[in-house]
Amino acid sequence: MLTEAQFERARRLALGLAGIELFDRHRELLQRRSDRLLGQDALDALLGAAENGDADARRRLIELLTTNFTGFFRHPWHFHLAAEHALWAVHRHGSARLWSAAAATGEEAYSLAMALLDVFRRDDPAVTIVATDIDEAALAVARGAEYDESVLAALEPAHHARFVEASPVNGRRRLVPAVRRLVEFRRLNLTDVVWPLGERFDVVFCRNVLMYLEAGHRYAVLERIASLLEPGGLLLLDPSEHLGGAAELFVDRGNGVYSRRAVDGSRQASRRSAGP
Repeated sequence: MLTEAQFERARRLALGLAGIELFDRHRELLQRRSDRLLGQDALDALLGAAENGDADARRRLIELLTTNFTGFFRHPWHFHLAAEHALWAVHRHGSARLWSAAAATGEEAYSLAMALLDVFRRDDPAVTIVATDIDEAALAVARGAEYDESVLAALEPAHHARFVEASPVNGRRRLVPAVRRLVEFRRLNLTDVVWPLGERFDVVFCRNVLMYLEAGHRYAVLERIASLLEPGGLLLLDPSEHLGGAAELFVDRGNGVYSRRAVDGSRQASRRSAGP
């Protein structure tokens, strides 16, 4: 069984490395995942290595603490709304950028790509999707864009027929190039000091991640997201999530949809010069 001392060590590391706040209700989950992914009695060694600054141990611990729960077209109206907003942005500015934060194994980002291809009705829309996650193992799956049929079953038949092909390697199914080339995957820890994301975004998906963050980290992440959104840009959360103290930064549109609240000219200019 997970001891009190082990759990406290894991709690400190989770908060320091990723801003993740562990509560007593997470103790049993951590025990089960540790036994399944590391083996019996291996957690102590991992915690010790992580405390001593071992980068691989810290990566493996973060993988242990994150669930990577995702799927194709979860809350499907979010994707249609995001694609329509991107179409509007392209009409106004010539291009659009979208960000899938906490992209896990890629289903969310690829669902967004499919929605964009539907709305734009062409295979080369002037859009870019940046998809990030803290978990390198999950990102490796995402970059491969290969999924079991049990995962792909969430797609509508028309999407499955248009966007899925047989994998040339292992008999699994792979998403077609038109979908894959719209998405760029990068590793990003939302508590990092620097977010190397480049220009602002028209749409940000940040679903099922804020609930794991300690309140101070949650506010800081949302404040930075607000600074990276174009005026009127959309933030999509899981409908069960809330903004907490950062609610002042956004306008609630309902069902997990928020838009960036307008800021005055002086604040906007300072944010633009500061960069991400």
